[in-house]
This record gives sequence, C-alpha cells and structure tokens, in this order.
Amino acid sequence: MNRSRASWNKIVLGIVIGVLAIAAFGFGIHWIEERGLEDVQFGDTGGWGKEEIDPVELDLDNELYVSDDDIDTYLLMGLDPGRVQQGEMYSGELADFLTLMVVDNTTKKFGFIQLDRNSMVPMEIPDEDGNIVMLATQQLCLAHWYGRTPEERNEFTINAVSSLLGGLDINSCYTIKMEDIGAVNKAIGGIEVDIDTDMTDIDPAFKKGATVRLTDKQAEKFLQARMGVGDETNAARMKRQSQYMQKAYNLIMNQLRENPEYINDLYQELDGKIYTDSQNRDFSQIANKMVKYDSQGILQLTGTTKLADTQGDGEEHEEFYVNEDSIVKCLSKIMNISKAPEDYYDQQDAEADDGADAAADDAAGADSDDEDTDTDAAPGMGDPDKIQVVETGSAGSSEPGE
Repeated sequence: MNRSRASWNKIVLGIVIGVLAIAAFGFGIHWIEERGLEDVQFGDTGGWGKEEIDPVELDLDNELYVSDDDIDTYLLMGLDPGRVQQGEMYSGELADFLTLMVVDNTTKKFGFIQLDRNSMVPMEIPDEDGNIVMLATQQLCLAHWYGRTPEERNEFTINAVSSLLGGLDINSCYTIKMEDIGAVNKAIGGIEVDIDTDMTDIDPAFKKGATVRLTDKQAEKFLQARMGVGDETNAARMKRQSQYMQKAYNLIMNQLRENPEYINDLYQELDGKIYTDSQNRDFSQIANKMVKYDSQGILQLTGTTKLADTQGDGEEHEEFYVNEDSIVKCLSKIMNISKAPEDYYDQQDAEADDGADAAADDAAGADSDDEDTDTDAAPGMGDPDKIQVVETGSAGSSEPGE
C-alpha cells in the first residue's frame, strides 16, 4: 500500500472515530498527515466526481416529498451481541445504537439524526439460506440480527432505515461493537458528563446533579444502561448518548485546533475496531465538508412509545412509532425538501422525453458531420494514408494511473 492510500485509510478511521464517539462515539475530523486544516479544499476527492444527481423522493405521512439537492448519507451503528447463542439460525448482533449522518452538498449543511432502536418498521425476513420469506414490522434494532454475514446484516439494516425514512437512500454504513465503548472513551481522553437522574444503582459516582469524568468502564455503563435507570426507557438512554456525543465533539474539535496531528493518536489506538462498507474515496469528501459546511447538530425524531410482545417471546418490549412529519422537519433543517406537485411524475416524464430527444438530435448531428467528412487530411495531420495507428497496450504505451 502506498503512502497516499495509507493516508486515505487514516482519514477513514479518523472520521469514523469522530462520527462514532456516541455510545462509543462522538465525532471528529482527520486530514492527511502532511496537511493542516487550512490546506483542505473542496474538490480534493482523489479525482472522483459525481454522476448526474437523481432527485430525492420520499413517501412520508401519505405525501410525496422531493428534493433536487445533492445528498450523501452515512449510517452509524453500535452493535450488541444480544442474548441468543451464536450458531443459531440468526446469529448477528442487535443494532443497539443508530444515527444517520446527512450531508447536503447544495445547502452546504450536515446533521445527525438519532434513530430510536425501537422504531417500528417493516423489514425483510430471510430464511437460513438468505432467501426473503416474509415482511414483518419489528423494532429497527432487530434488522441487524438477520443475515448470514456482517455484510448481509448491514444491508438488512440499511434497507430498514431507508424504509423508516420514506425511501431515503443510504450511501454507506460504519459499525463498532458496543463492547469497544471503553476503548473509544480512553482514546479520546474521557468525557465529562452531567448526571441528570439518580443512577447510583449502576455506579456509586452517578449521583443526580453530579459531574463525572467517565472512566472507560463508566462510559459503558453511562451509554448502555437502561434497566434500573429512571423510567427505564430507551428515550432516556438516547438523551445520555446525545450528551456524550456533543461533548465528545467539542473535545475532539478543541484538540484538533491545537494539534492537527491529534487524530493520528486515535488512529493508532483504535485501528481495527471500526468496520465500514464504504470505499476510501468517501472520506476525504466527508473531512472537507465537516470543516466547511454548517453543522445542524444532533436531531431527534418524535413519536409515541408503547409496550407489547412484538417479538413473541412472552415479554413486553418498547415499540416506538415515529411521527413521519418529524422526519420531514428534521430533514428540512439540513436540506431543501417540499411536497411534490400533483403533476410531479408527468413533469419527470416530460423532462426525460426532452432529454431523450436532445440526445437523439445530438447523435443525428454527429452522423451528419461524419457524412460530410472526405478523405482529405485534417489541417495539420498530413496525408491520411501515412498516419500511424498505435494499438492499445503496444510498446511504449502506459496503463492509466501508472
């Protein structure tokens, strides 16, 4: 691996460490070792560009919402092994923590939408051979339980999150095991949090009103504990995770302002603990945008919670039903989104037809030019019979990128 590619890999981990320091995660930025913040510029994406942007179309609250903005989305997950023994039909992990990073390259904004693990959503259920056999409405966290490989489990979860958000495309995902929370907390130097409810049954230091700099073990308790804490709801736990995320962000950004090489220390300590399905070229873009774009902070969806035996195990579990209008409100803080006009699809068809007609006209014009061309040499090219044709791959040629 060359030095340039190694640098991109550090961008990967640095940003993911940053973005995943909530319940293990918080977020930060890393740029190439030889460069400082002032050297990071838009367009420094390793030569990769975007193809034509398709409009965003979301089916929410019985309405079609659309946006022409250039959107990127990144799903961040903390995984818990759950209670079922490995080796059984479904032996994945629960997606215990989920947050979606939404980046709008048109409005130059980004934000994080924190998703309740108990959000009820229709999801595909596979059999042991990976064939989809049914569609069932279950808690979002269960989507990562199904599948035979980590890649399949991530894909099921991505599909479930997309379904929850009205069909929003998810570009890629990043995962970390919840058991590594302590390692992340240690790597960023510990986070100081405010205890807003009595948690002394979990840890004697967690007295209501206290301010505690979390040890690695305390970070696990603070971010994961639910039973025996306050009203024992996931909403209360998400509030603690949000506090940890914001304070981790502030700490990392302050460190980076003082020392742009700070993130390299995190890279050394946490290499191998974070998985991504994304290609390296994404991360320089994320770094650029987090430096330059306006942060909209951590956003939460509203909804209602009830208890039911959804999972058929004889126990009551939380079910969170998202208010779909709150999805629109959260997304509207980051991107331009509006209800589609009644003739929206007619307009889309008309634009497609116009594009096809224009392409056909261009092709016809090119054919006409070819017919008008005689065998005389073009200016400066000499006798056409004496022009040498060099075959691709012949001696003296070089492959792209060499």
